[in-house]
Amino acid sequence: MNETIKTILGRRSIRKYKDTPVPRELLDILVDCGKFAATARGIQPWFFSVVTDRAVLDRISKCNRDFILSLPEGAMTERARDPAFDNFHHAPAAIIISGCCGDNPEEFTIADCANAAENICIGAEALGLGSCYIASFKFCLSGPDGDWMYSALKIPNGYEPYYAVSLGYPDETLGERAPRRENLVAYIG
Repeated sequence: MNETIKTILGRRSIRKYKDTPVPRELLDILVDCGKFAATARGIQPWFFSVVTDRAVLDRISKCNRDFILSLPEGAMTERARDPAFDNFHHAPAAIIISGCCGDNPEEFTIADCANAAENICIGAEALGLGSCYIASFKFCLSGPDGDWMYSALKIPNGYEPYYAVSLGYPDETLGERAPRRENLVAYIG
């Protein structure tokens, strides 16, 4: 089977990482993977914040945990109650993908940023790194203490963080992959 297809079919979300730092050269390659994602009308509406400072990732996780626990019971409440809660799964690095609508309709910007996140995940798999595609890292932006995140991540004015990808060397062995759902394809013609 083609190596690219094997990489796509083999990629899994990793939620436990070794403490080993991800080399800057690999992070640079992964940002390039994001930059070369498909983008509507070639606008490239993204901004990448590459975070290797665990204090920043820990602060985002704490802010999110506090915000989630301030809400009525919901799907994330049980996870947030865990003292080891970490949106980034204790990974040594994460790339935050923000988008700016500007001349681009918002739905295209969100899709473009999602494409960039997926490219980063596939690139990580090809480089022997683990990754996890994350949207739940941004809850705290709605809270009273959320503005600091834009500054800490150096997000330019007019950009909105949409996705994050945690990155690191896997420290878990995943079990059998869940089967793909059936009857979700129709061939026409």
